[in-house]
Amino acid sequence: MSHQDESQPQTSLPHLVVWGAGELGGRVAKLWHTYVGPVTGITQSEQRHAELIAAGITPRVGSPIDLLQPDDVLLLSLPGHEKQAEAVNHLRERNIAAPARVVMISTIGYFGPKAHGIIDEETPPGSDRRSQSIAAAEQTFQAWAGAAGVVIRSGGLYCKERGPMSALRRRRTMKVRPPDKTLALIHYDDAATAIFEALRHPASEPVYLAVVTPCPTREEFYTRAFHLLDLPDPQFDAPIGLPPAQYQVARLRRDLLPTPAYPNWQSALEM
Repeated sequence: MSHQDESQPQTSLPHLVVWGAGELGGRVAKLWHTYVGPVTGITQSEQRHAELIAAGITPRVGSPIDLLQPDDVLLLSLPGHEKQAEAVNHLRERNIAAPARVVMISTIGYFGPKAHGIIDEETPPGSDRRSQSIAAAEQTFQAWAGAAGVVIRSGGLYCKERGPMSALRRRRTMKVRPPDKTLALIHYDDAATAIFEALRHPASEPVYLAVVTPCPTREEFYTRAFHLLDLPDPQFDAPIGLPPAQYQVARLRRDLLPTPAYPNWQSALEM
């Protein structure tokens, strides 16, 4: 893993506040504590507090309303776009200005269930209700954060304990979906690295797609996954009948994740 400034002396120790220090936010918090400075990890319960304390992170339950300072760095990584929007509205209602840098985790669900063809950061959202709700959450964030804000639209996250393969191993089945739908994936570690870099990049873009390409279709992924688990052939819905989505990640590779630790989607089959 490459972190550009880790060998340079620090003139200050920027404080990171992670609102949602769970599986993903916790990984970012650990990177920040290791390479940059102090971290406060905010959670919904005390379940992860022992793990955070062991990593040198100050745990807290609730919100950062009475904690956040103008020169802090903030990561919003609460579960689901609805909770993310609620968090931003919570800050706005209390007239708390965006700090020096603030990153919000979003999702490629922004592009909708029929996303297809070339997709980049400027591609408009899907027209379905969920996509429009995700887009509204991003707009709420951008209106509050302004130039300090960065949106990371993440693909499907996976690691040994989480993701499509671990879910299939537990359930022995999957949701029936079109076979030609693109399955965009990124390992938790690679997503955490990209977010970590976005939090401290001197001139970050307002939006990034966090996906490791090339991506498989659902048919490609699950046919291989079912075979590896010695399951009957998977069942799919009717095809979408559109070209697979091709996520353009040049911006991500240039600024945040030049060399993914897990560069192939087949890695998700090994989890």
